Amino acid sequence: MITLSRSHVISAEFPDEQTIRFNGIQDDHIYSMEITMDVRIADGEILAIEGIMKRYTNFVCPQAEPVLQAAVGMSLREEGWERRVMKEIGRKGCEHFAEIIMECGHCLDQARLSRAMWESLQNDPGLDQEQFIQTWIDGHPEIQLS
Repeated sequence: MITLSRSHVISAEFPDEQTIRFNGIQDDHIYSMEITMDVRIADGEILAIEGIMKRYTNFVCPQAEPVLQAAVGMSLREEGWERRVMKEIGRKGCEHFAEIIMECGHCLDQARLSRAMWESLQNDPGLDQEQFIQTWIDGHPEIQLS
């Protein structure tokens, strides 16, 4: 029997008020790769990106690392950003790297919401979290609910 188990792990931190830094890892029994990506919160623009292939199948795989620089300047808020990432990064470089970028992009608004809730809970431990989430979503029309 052939089996596959693949994990994606995405973490986010806020090095400053304008930037979110993602660290994305994709790991399975064949591949292991990691991306670190800085994104401007206001418009979702990718400001910087680095990737490393830890485990791969083909000697040409590491040649996809420089292709990641094509993502700099892309916005995770623009219409069709996922198709653009797959075209510019996936087809010209590595589909696995493209998948990690997309997973990070899908976490943009969740990370922002988590940070806002954590800050609010510091001031009001009895905060109605469901109401906070709804109010936050209502106040951020740019978010992409999926």
